[in-house]
Amino acid sequence: MRIPKPTPEALRAEGDAMRDQRRWAEAEVAYRAYVAQRPRHWEIIVQLAHCVKEAGDPEGALALYRQAEALAPRHFDPKLQISHVLRMLGRGAEASDAVAEALALAPYNLVLKRADALLRHRRDPADDGAVQPLPPRPGGAPTQLAFDVSDLLAYLREARTPTGIQRVQMGMLGAMLGTPRGPDRPELLLVAYEPSTWRWWHVEEGAFRAVLALARLGARADDPAWRAATATLCNADARPEAPLKPGATLTSLGNAWGVEDFFRGLRMLRARTPFRYVAFVHDCVPLAMPEHCLDITVRLYGRWFAALSLHADALLANSESTLADIQRFAAPLGPGLPATVVRLAAEGLGPPAEANAARAAAEALPAPLPGERFVLFVATLESRKNHLMVFQAWLALIRQLGAAAVPRLVCVGKPGWHAEAALGLLERSPALRRQVSVLHDVSDLALAGLYARCDFTIYNSFHEGWGLPVSESLAAGKLAVVPAQSGLLESGAPGAVFFPPQDEPALVATLVRLVTDPGHRAALEARIDRQAAGRSWGQAAAETLAALMQPAPARPEPFLPLGQRLPLGTGGPPAATSAVAWAERVRQGLGWWWQEAWGCWTRDGVARLALPADVPAGTAMRVVLELRGPPGGIALRLRLRGAGGEGWRRLALASGQVLACVLQGMAGPGGLVVEIDAGDGVKLGDRGNRIVGAGVVALMACREDDLAARLVALERAEGVLEGAG
Repeated sequence: MRIPKPTPEALRAEGDAMRDQRRWAEAEVAYRAYVAQRPRHWEIIVQLAHCVKEAGDPEGALALYRQAEALAPRHFDPKLQISHVLRMLGRGAEASDAVAEALALAPYNLVLKRADALLRHRRDPADDGAVQPLPPRPGGAPTQLAFDVSDLLAYLREARTPTGIQRVQMGMLGAMLGTPRGPDRPELLLVAYEPSTWRWWHVEEGAFRAVLALARLGARADDPAWRAATATLCNADARPEAPLKPGATLTSLGNAWGVEDFFRGLRMLRARTPFRYVAFVHDCVPLAMPEHCLDITVRLYGRWFAALSLHADALLANSESTLADIQRFAAPLGPGLPATVVRLAAEGLGPPAEANAARAAAEALPAPLPGERFVLFVATLESRKNHLMVFQAWLALIRQLGAAAVPRLVCVGKPGWHAEAALGLLERSPALRRQVSVLHDVSDLALAGLYARCDFTIYNSFHEGWGLPVSESLAAGKLAVVPAQSGLLESGAPGAVFFPPQDEPALVATLVRLVTDPGHRAALEARIDRQAAGRSWGQAAAETLAALMQPAPARPEPFLPLGQRLPLGTGGPPAATSAVAWAERVRQGLGWWWQEAWGCWTRDGVARLALPADVPAGTAMRVVLELRGPPGGIALRLRLRGAGGEGWRRLALASGQVLACVLQGMAGPGGLVVEIDAGDGVKLGDRGNRIVGAGVVALMACREDDLAARLVALERAEGVLEGAG
């Protein structure tokens, strides 16, 4: 009896079943039998190629993908698969071309857009001409106002209840977007930087405003409406490139120091479109009080603050105190940047309907109880906010007055850095536990209700740029008890009750009078300048826009300090120095991975170091590179381009080898560019599956006749060599 031949449909079903079970060899047999009967079914040839690839034969898979491509030349998928397997084979330039061809066929496909973004560095055009100076940054009035919301979107992906700096951004931007555009104001747009693909994208205004509205009304980050709104807002791959115009002003109102590789992204954007950059500095706490910050925060902030000296054209600050800190810490970095102080806002409860909703939202919280007296402390529970001293003062109040006479202390804020001492005291003291409540994930609406109901507030920070909870308290007509220092002197000026910083007996005495003497408290409340404390975000936004609209002179690009060794790593002592700023500044274009403690890996293809030197064109120059070999070693091409027409040198780096490489050349009109060509690179073997070229540990550029700098650089490099074993 003859066994019937399997039908094509049966063979395809068997292949699909084996593929789904990752039984690649059996799936391959079934798919090959199917293709023998249906040789023009290109989709199944792609599936067959997947099986061959997974079975360990990428070359065989490539041939099959090309067969599918020939059958479907107008479909993007075979070209995308060809790109993947070429990348696997270490043929990065061909992979980049293949994905570009796929994207041309389906320009709105999100998978293709991301794949192309990750490979477009292999299509960077070569330049054999002389290095030209960068044009000065544009002056005059801005043609467009763009606001960078990268850090705000990163926060909203993870949380719904904003902290201080997020509240500032949301308040200002909400006011700006809600104001009709007049004839004297240019176009306003929102942009963000996506560090995983090194691209700037256009943030959709409607989606942004929808998220702002939801953030005020609720606190649950798992709310389906919130998750849907933030997913729509933060989908960078689905949005077009940032439509920045020449002559625009780009402003960061938040914490750009936490965005990975932010300034390299800024330089790449500026290489395409000349614009001015303005940063809002909210405080200098990581520099002024590093003991109250995570080590990584101190390092990131120090690098960001130093890099502002080379990348920013102007600054905004929230107080005269912050401006004084900026000037103090920026003094060693070179010429100061023009800066404008914009005081923050703290709007009250608004119309009666919103006030009623706020009180209802507050009453739904687990504390305080209905009708219960309480004092409010709004701050992240961290060492800088000094909850420990406030808890100790509350214990003193309980022992002095008796628990029945002491209002509840309601702390609103999440546990943060070094909160263990305060939380440990709270845990060990039954009296405190009965009298203190800690809340987090409190919506803006509920927080407004708490301000309206409390007896008064306290805010005991060691150092503040401004102190938004102080303004919010005074705007609600409630006293704020604050230490007399830093930006709190300005946020508390409309009527706060000040006490000597870190003076616990003075704090206790202040609290005793406020708790026990309602007439005294009412008299102090009557003196609060609520209009000054509660100015609107519209007013703060208008001042910000006025500062940004001021015509400015064109600013020349800075020059590299010659003769100075610049470590590219982040592992040295945390500091805001010129060397730190330039170590960030010299990496140019897409050919780099992020900085690490020891230095920075180049990517496959060509990586460039831009060295703008203040020397006449034709000056003989020398650059010393300290390089590190990747796993398995690599053969490189290097050249120092300046006057143009320079040839390449070859260098072999063994695995883990660290050596000094000397490059010589003539400066061009714009200085020098070091080019490191790693070809198709090597696999680093890390969790990110990175393909790398050489590691750059440090560099130094000097004039050829600067013998002292040359000697110091080579001696230092020898020290690196000795420590590399």
